Amino acid sequence: MAKSDVLYVTDAECAARIGLPTQDFKDTLPALERAGLPLKDPLFNNRRYWPAVRAFLDKRNGLASSFQRRNPAPLKEAKGPEVW
Repeated sequence: MAKSDVLYVTDAECAARIGLPTQDFKDTLPALERAGLPLKDPLFNNRRYWPAVRAFLDKRNGLASSFQRRNPAPLKEAKGPEVW
């Protein structure tokens, strides 16, 4: 199994995937956990679930998990030939 396929990661592995030195990542953990970073799971040897960490980071950086808009704007009728 490739390292990138591992679902539950240590803080050091999490830091490496993010691209931070381990100590820098550990220094930011209290603030990140208050903001919603997934906590360590005791059933999985106190490791973090990487897909949830990735989703947290995506959301924190403005990436939506879905392209569905909450209040979609009404579609305007096309005038003339459609251009794609």
